[in-house]
Amino acid sequence: MILFGRKDKVLKTHELSEEVCEHCGKKGGVVSIFQIYYHIGLIPFIPLSRRTASQCYSCRKVKLEKNFSPEQKEAAKLLKKEVKTPIWTLIGASLLLIYIFFNLVIKFS
Repeated sequence: MILFGRKDKVLKTHELSEEVCEHCGKKGGVVSIFQIYYHIGLIPFIPLSRRTASQCYSCRKVKLEKNFSPEQKEAAKLLKKEVKTPIWTLIGASLLLIYIFFNLVIKFS
């Protein structure tokens, strides 16, 4: 049985304590960057993309980056500068390349 699929992993968050929610009108929220990757057998294989989202602490309403307020856009911009695609998301692809390389070396030796 092979387990495969797509997963999201939170890379970094930034708290916005003074941000007012458009939905409930209360203060407080967070902006987060997620790494989305494809896995096979629960081993990260290929990084697909990074997404940015915000969430209100009170009502738990989630907003995607295209609907951000100016303060949320600024926080997302700073987070994007700090966060890179993690190398661990390429573990599976690296193992596959090593396997193929050694099979080719053995075959042509």
